[in-house]
Amino acid sequence: MIDMLYNGILVILVTVWIAGARRLSHGRAIAFVKKNNLAIAVLLWAAFGAFLVSFVLYFPYFTEIHDIDDAVDSATVYFLHGGNPYVDDVVPRFATKYHPDPEFVNGTYNYLPLDLLVYSGARSAIGEIGAPGWFVLVNLLFSAGALYLFRRIVRTSWRTYVPIAGVVMLFYSFDNASLTLLLMVVSIYFWRKRDERSTLLAIVFLSMATLTKIYAAIPLLVLLLFELQSRLSARDVRRLGSFLLVVAGCGGLAFVLVFPFGVSNVLGSAVLFHTSEQSREETSAGGTLLSEVAMDNPHYALVSIAFVLVAILVSMKLINLDDRILLVMSVFLVVSIKSSLAPLTVLGVYLGSRLYDAVHNRTRADKKETSASGDGAGHQAPFQGAEP
Repeated sequence: MIDMLYNGILVILVTVWIAGARRLSHGRAIAFVKKNNLAIAVLLWAAFGAFLVSFVLYFPYFTEIHDIDDAVDSATVYFLHGGNPYVDDVVPRFATKYHPDPEFVNGTYNYLPLDLLVYSGARSAIGEIGAPGWFVLVNLLFSAGALYLFRRIVRTSWRTYVPIAGVVMLFYSFDNASLTLLLMVVSIYFWRKRDERSTLLAIVFLSMATLTKIYAAIPLLVLLLFELQSRLSARDVRRLGSFLLVVAGCGGLAFVLVFPFGVSNVLGSAVLFHTSEQSREETSAGGTLLSEVAMDNPHYALVSIAFVLVAILVSMKLINLDDRILLVMSVFLVVSIKSSLAPLTVLGVYLGSRLYDAVHNRTRADKKETSASGDGAGHQAPFQGAEP
């Protein structure tokens, strides 16, 4: 079935990205926000307050409508007792999610080994709180760290940022996407420093994000192609060598983490699982109109892969990394089977990074033109993306 929330957020994020790339539309949006800043802040705080109160009062209900907390708790317990959750069916998942009284079916663990190791460590540390309390608390800490660091990237007003961040934290408090989000934001933070050491660290952290949830492989692939293209065009052998060395190191880290659990076991449980609606029973199947209409077509998977590959090729013509990732990720989300709302965080953080560049470049250009004209009525320059 079509997920209206998923599609609604996806449409909004893509629309904001496209509008943000158009000079006139983006300027109007900024002017509107500045003019109505107080009213917007009041609305945001009211929404956050209502969500927070509902979250506290109806915490048992939120527990019932999620199964990720059950999955992670069961997998970590089994792992801490010496078992391999990528082999044995010890992880409960919804079998009838859209049923008033959902049934569960046991399967293997559907997230990658770094996720399992981190949450196992967290459970060992604070598991005495009980489930799902320990899981929610850890996710709140991860997302709080991610969103605090993200605020240092976008540098927006705390007055409007805090309620938005609060809603995001609560929304993903039952989702281990919080760990992936933290690692992605750390990667963005380092990449934006632009120096060689920070760029390589950005690759390392985004690789670590991919070792928690597979959808992070999309921005990682685009980042690797971006940096490879940059180094080849510059014909910088030293930078190319350091890049290849770090990529090889990340590949080695992935092997070290995956091998003890069995490479085929991890691939089948945490990668191939997400490509098949049938293999996930009725866990979180659904998504875009395109995927719902064409899912039964035997060629749909190949066509979807072709669309993503074309998007990657087209993205290589763009000079801005954020635009590249937003393009490829948008196409991926449109054609893929929706497994959760977690992949939308990729669009969210890279969109925030992109819009900050848009605002920064626009303000700098307007000030320069105003100074040159002397009367404050300088002609607006066309929008230009941030150079890599």
